[in-house]
Amino acid sequence: MKTRPISKPTYMIESVHNALLLLNAVRDHGSLRLKDAAEEIGVAESTAHRLLAMLIYHGFVVQDESRRYLPGPSIGVGPTGSSWTRTFRDACLDSMHELASLTGETVNLVVRTGVESRVIGAVESEKLLRVGNRQGHVPPARTSAGGRVLLAQLDDSALADLYRSEYALSADRLTPAEFALLQKELRVVSERGYATAVDAVEVGLSSVAVCLRNGEGVALGALVVAMPTTRFHASLESGLVSQMRRTAAGIESRIRDLRSSDAA
Repeated sequence: MKTRPISKPTYMIESVHNALLLLNAVRDHGSLRLKDAAEEIGVAESTAHRLLAMLIYHGFVVQDESRRYLPGPSIGVGPTGSSWTRTFRDACLDSMHELASLTGETVNLVVRTGVESRVIGAVESEKLLRVGNRQGHVPPARTSAGGRVLLAQLDDSALADLYRSEYALSADRLTPAEFALLQKELRVVSERGYATAVDAVEVGLSSVAVCLRNGEGVALGALVVAMPTTRFHASLESGLVSQMRRTAAGIESRIRDLRSSDAA
């Protein structure tokens, strides 16, 4: 594919420019302290801190125990077969809007790529206290509700390939005890037909997920309702899962012939 030559934009958006410079610096240097980040782009530490906070929020940067800034999961994540995911998302959006209206909560569409889950669509709640738009986020599949309900569709061999094999990245490889615990948790998810995550991906945020399948029974993604943890238990008790299952059934009737090449 031939690309056009790069030219400097006529109107530079300074905050975006600085955020991207910081992103490149974290990627290239491997880690940055706040003082170094501020010096890198020539701004006050308070300004650098705000920019880095946004990069953390979107998964491009993480902080370790010593408060250094490191590359996050969104750096280096490739596309998920854009033509397929766009078709999938478009087929789900109307139902997601209806579910968001019924529940008053944010509704996400999630797919799994390896050991990561990825939010490919979102309809944000209109409540004052709500979970914001997380589209583009790539949390670990085993900690997010959407990722867990999709991992629960795998047999033990496929699960071991992800978390126990020699091909698994060291950061993702689980000990035998950790893997056994994950298997046990996923069996519970499979038996009850939905997954939950309470303060697992982000403190104060909880979610519920059900699986979306095509006409051949292949898991394509997950329908996820995300909410502040303060409303989580009340939402479950008020029939949230039943609402989600009805919505999922409606979506599945429209995606019967859709196939995924990304559920690896």
